[in-house]
Amino acid sequence: MGALKKLFSQAFLTVVCAVLVLDLVNASENLGLQTYPIPRTDNRPGPRSDREVIEDTIREINRMALSDTLWHRWRAMQDSQLVIAKVDTINASKNFAKGVSLAREGFNLLNDLNHSQQDSLSVQKIKVRAILLFERARTYFETSFKFNPFDIRTQNYLIWIYQNLAELHSNCNNMIRSITMIEYLTYILHDDPKIYHKLAEKYFTIGNWDKALSNSVASINLMLEDEPNIDKRDLFDCYCLRGNAQLQLNRATDALLSFSYAMIIAPTEQDADETQKMIDWINWDSCNVDASRKWDSLNAKFNTMNGDYSSIHQGYLDLLSKVKTRRAQNDVNWRIAQLEFKFLNQREQALQRMFDIVKQVPLDTTRKALNKPDQNYLNDYGSMCYLMAIDFLRQHQHHKALIYLFQSVGFWWNQVGKSYYQLARLSEYDNQAVINYAQEALIYEEHLTKEERKNLYYLLYSAYKRQGLFEEAKMWFDKMNAETAD
Repeated sequence: MGALKKLFSQAFLTVVCAVLVLDLVNASENLGLQTYPIPRTDNRPGPRSDREVIEDTIREINRMALSDTLWHRWRAMQDSQLVIAKVDTINASKNFAKGVSLAREGFNLLNDLNHSQQDSLSVQKIKVRAILLFERARTYFETSFKFNPFDIRTQNYLIWIYQNLAELHSNCNNMIRSITMIEYLTYILHDDPKIYHKLAEKYFTIGNWDKALSNSVASINLMLEDEPNIDKRDLFDCYCLRGNAQLQLNRATDALLSFSYAMIIAPTEQDADETQKMIDWINWDSCNVDASRKWDSLNAKFNTMNGDYSSIHQGYLDLLSKVKTRRAQNDVNWRIAQLEFKFLNQREQALQRMFDIVKQVPLDTTRKALNKPDQNYLNDYGSMCYLMAIDFLRQHQHHKALIYLFQSVGFWWNQVGKSYYQLARLSEYDNQAVINYAQEALIYEEHLTKEERKNLYYLLYSAYKRQGLFEEAKMWFDKMNAETAD
């Protein structure tokens, strides 16, 4: 008997040491620390690493676990008329009691943690202790389940244990173990769509797209089976998750259908807007997802350029050869033109590229584009033409300046008033032309600076005066003085 007690004490001490080592290693990882093995000076094998001790401890805890066979065992027994023997009932009760004791100890640890202020190291150690307690409790509950798979109390405790372990393992960055616990939950809660949705989210997080897709499909099917009680938010989120998993698997057409379903039941306006963006992204080049991803990548580089203009320019040129739709081609050419005009000193080429885009843009009665992307083209082309005209004016090449100014007033863009102002200035000796262009500039007066407005009033004053229309001339002279006084 004394030898047996000694053996039990040694075994208990080994487990305690393993738990303490696990606490320290996890805490060290949480703080970004590193542990080192003690170097040896002889030829004997070195001690096991901390990680090996941890893995052996968890392996020993899991040795008695039945989780991987629970589902098959339960399914086989569900429709049977099996009678549980009295001895099995007693064994089930004993294991259940041991599991409850460990589970309560773990719960009390977490409860105390929620009601106290702890540093990050202490929090991590407490969570690890709770994990080990719940893992040990799990083995007892599963053994109890083995003896009596029909006991509702055991099933409820297993559900509670799996839920807590899934959360704790996730908090300790052990996503694989967290997923395993949720998988175990599906053995018992096999008709609960929320469990499959959570499982799909976890699989998506670790990049297992196939599992994310299959579990999101399972969740959606279960929700649709219970149509009167559907939670639109849950169904919407699950359709979006399914769509994202399909995108990762390069099943763009299926993803488009998933997001279209999500769009129909979007709970909020913001959800609808975000979903529409995804639909537009997929449709950008007619489900050519690789091109859409390349477009996003190049745009990120474009928006954070640090002088590598030629490389980004070449990237857009390569993409241009791979896109199929007119919209995608226009977008890529637009970016190429921006680089050529602003950074690569290829202005004439950029302007021709933009002209080829702009001539396709349909205009409304106010000469604006019918949609925002097309209006962006007009804004940039108008700005490029205006800047080219200003450069030629500085070189006193007025004829060339006029060509680009006329190009820039063929449509509405966000600074078109400046182009009309410059046309009025260049028409100084044609009184009617000055008046006509100046009146157009006044329609977009908000586009002009204070100095430009004052000069415009002077041009109108001079033109009316030369025509002998002194009352009109005086009105513009007074406006010019009022602008100066302000």
